[in-house]
Amino acid sequence: MKDEIMSKGDVRAFTSIFLGLTGYSIFMFYLLAKRSKGVNYFDDLYSVNSFVVYFLVFLLFILERQVKKYVKQEKIWIVNFLVCVGTFSTGILLASGFFTIVL
Repeated sequence: MKDEIMSKGDVRAFTSIFLGLTGYSIFMFYLLAKRSKGVNYFDDLYSVNSFVVYFLVFLLFILERQVKKYVKQEKIWIVNFLVCVGTFSTGILLASGFFTIVL
């Protein structure tokens, strides 16, 4: 047995989720800070967040189907990329769900 804590895939997944969470949170706090100064990029941040949630759920279902298709074709590099995009989208989904509830 190897002496490793996590595999490369696990590290890639946690990094993608972390980047999605932090990136979207920084973006939302930036928009909130600009709104408090009087600059409105969006009239209603709740509707923006709810649109992001619905879009990402749709995207994750599409990505799941594509991953199954490319696994059958044995194109591993495409599967790895789609899984990375899916985990990044999951991080954004978690952050946007939080901001949907808060806003």
